[in-house]
Amino acid sequence: MSHARQSAPTRARIGDGRIGSFLCATIGLLSVAAVLCLRFPAFLTTPELRPHYDVELLRLTLAVAMTAGALLGVLSIALGGPRLRAGIGLGALFLAMVLGGPYVPTTDFHQPRVYLGLDWLVLDLFFTGVVFVFLEWIFPRVRPDQVPLREGWRLDLAYFGVNHLAIGVFMVVSAHFAHDAFAWAVNAKVQTFVVGLPGVVRFVMVILAADLVEYVTHRTMHEVPVLWRIHAIHHSPDAMDWLSGSRLHFLEPLVTRSLVLVPIFLLGFPQDTIFAYVIFISVQSVVIHSNIRVNAGWLRYVIVTTQFHHWHHAADEEAVDRNYTAHTPLWDLLFGTWHLPADRWPKKYGTIKPVPGGMLGQFLHPFTGAVAEFREHRTK
Repeated sequence: MSHARQSAPTRARIGDGRIGSFLCATIGLLSVAAVLCLRFPAFLTTPELRPHYDVELLRLTLAVAMTAGALLGVLSIALGGPRLRAGIGLGALFLAMVLGGPYVPTTDFHQPRVYLGLDWLVLDLFFTGVVFVFLEWIFPRVRPDQVPLREGWRLDLAYFGVNHLAIGVFMVVSAHFAHDAFAWAVNAKVQTFVVGLPGVVRFVMVILAADLVEYVTHRTMHEVPVLWRIHAIHHSPDAMDWLSGSRLHFLEPLVTRSLVLVPIFLLGFPQDTIFAYVIFISVQSVVIHSNIRVNAGWLRYVIVTTQFHHWHHAADEEAVDRNYTAHTPLWDLLFGTWHLPADRWPKKYGTIKPVPGGMLGQFLHPFTGAVAEFREHRTK
């Protein structure tokens, strides 16, 4: 029996209603989550991020976004776009208004020990998602024919949500690990000296210190069989875009963040430096996975670029076990693992031997199978 050949997805065009319906649905669902954060800040917002918020600006942003989402939904329906998607968005916007919209009053509350980072999920998805979907659609890309909602985006979005909501767990575990295991190594004179340095110097120091730990941890995950089965989940996407970097087995950020926090804790960086570092790595991690072709010029020797990190994810034989750093290529240059052909990009991505599909299968992957086969994932 013959089967109809499935047609490849086509890029959405301005005027066909698909872009508006997608944006309406996205804004609507994020608006519900944002209103819930305003209504239940003790359980749904991140204590470490809360002091840096301008609540009135966030309320204004929410109001503008909800208005824009409603207009996009109505316009999409008028243009004949997907009605179900637009309907979901408009329904979510209505629910957000019923819950109080941007006008939920601020109240005092007691901070519980257990919370979800829903605020971090909403802010990161809204700002990075909107910006990078636009950039990947407008600017020349690594794969020009790749559509924004490519195969596997739902799985990566699920990982994005889980890893953002679990930020409270990651912070608690990493903080306890650094304090409990390395309190003996704290030197007050060193910390006083670091705090007294200019802000720019502190920022460069935290990048270098964190990236050295990142390099060692990352390289170890590639070279130790058991750890590779965890890290292989991150390498499993066969397409790269702003969302693909979110595919991480939950054990990986747990381990990496705990170890990276150690030098930050020992050197005693103040909160403003740590906050600047968090913002920097949050943006850069999206940039380096994105489907955007950027000619960085001499900057490729200073910071990790999109092309540099794409070669790390490449399935091309020349790229296996290269480019481990996350922020600056310095450590790869020093340890001989730097690989960045200036005139070309990788031909293919992913692991040679596919990992299981679905979040549950990938969650169980490190605990099943023979670890002796781990190199089949990385090279022929």
